[in-house]
Parts: sequence; C-alpha cells; structure tokens
Amino acid sequence: MKPTVEFHLKIWSKALALVAVVILMAGCSAKKDNNKNSNSMELNEKKEIVIKFLAEALPSGDIDYVRKVVSPQCVTNRAGFAALYAATGDPIPQRGNFLQWMETGWAPLSSALGDQKVEMRNIVAEGNKVMAQYHYSVLHKGTFCGKPATGKRIEWDEVAIIQFDEDGMITEMWYMCEELKLALELGFKLE
Repeated sequence: MKPTVEFHLKIWSKALALVAVVILMAGCSAKKDNNKNSNSMELNEKKEIVIKFLAEALPSGDIDYVRKVVSPQCVTNRAGFAALYAATGDPIPQRGNFLQWMETGWAPLSSALGDQKVEMRNIVAEGNKVMAQYHYSVLHKGTFCGKPATGKRIEWDEVAIIQFDEDGMITEMWYMCEELKLALELGFKLE
C-alpha cells in the first residue's frame, strides 16, 4: 500500500514539532549559566509576551505592541514560509531584521492572508528562550506565493523559537511551518 500525501503531512508535522523541541532544549542547555541577569524576567512573563505577540499582535497587525516587545535589532533567522517563498520566487524577505520586515512585508502578507486566527497549542520556556507551537487559520483573499485568492480558509501548524535579551525584549526569532500542507492548500501540485 502506497503512503498518501496526508500520511506524509502528519509525519512531517510531528517530526517538525519534535525537531523544534530538541533545538530549543539543546540551545537552552548549552547556554545555561548562573548569571541572574539572563533570567531577570520570569518565564511566565516571557510566555505571556510570546502568546500575545503571536496570537494577537501579529494576526491583528498591532505594530505598536510589536515595537514595544521587539528590539530594533531583532533578527528573524527563518521566516515560516521561507522554503515556499524561495520555491515560488515570492519577494517577501525570508530572513533579516524583523521590524524592517514588519514595515515592508506585513502589508502584502496580511492583504493576501486575512482574517488571521491563531490557536496556541503548546508553549515552553527555559532561560531566555520560548518555544511555541500553534495553529494558524487564514482566509486566502489575495495573491500569495503566486497563487491567486481562492476565498477559502487555509490552515497549518507552526513552531516559533523566540529569544529574549536581559531587558525582556525579543532579539531573535526562528519559524517553521507546514509549508507542504500550505502549498497543497494553495493549489500547488506534487509531481
């Protein structure tokens, strides 16, 4: 019996979550020390900031809150759709300064993927890092990665690893989402 695309998507999403947890824990363990400044903000506060940032501020485009919690030097090491952007030649930046991306990349993204809803599923914090796994649901209302609007809801799971500095500002981000699932929902075909 030949495995289906759905089977591969389920395996990929479980592997993605496991890899993200391993990366988070390895990074936190490697940087563990007795420096009290690195833990000046409580872990629960960091988790609350990440929840509000990912589940409320980004979906609603609350740039004021984003500027309040994200350092001006914050770097996005990988956008959630990086491989899909690269494969389709989409001009949205795949990595770089997060606030600059918010200024230039947020408008085309949110105009194509509207009515964004985020359901936080898992969140873990250790040291200066927070790892979140969440479910995204959007309305495909404009051209995204070369695919015209379908008017349908598109859904995927995503993982984020967010790093804070000693002042409680977000300084680094890494995202990974179910790009294959998203591509299929947009109408791309596997060959």
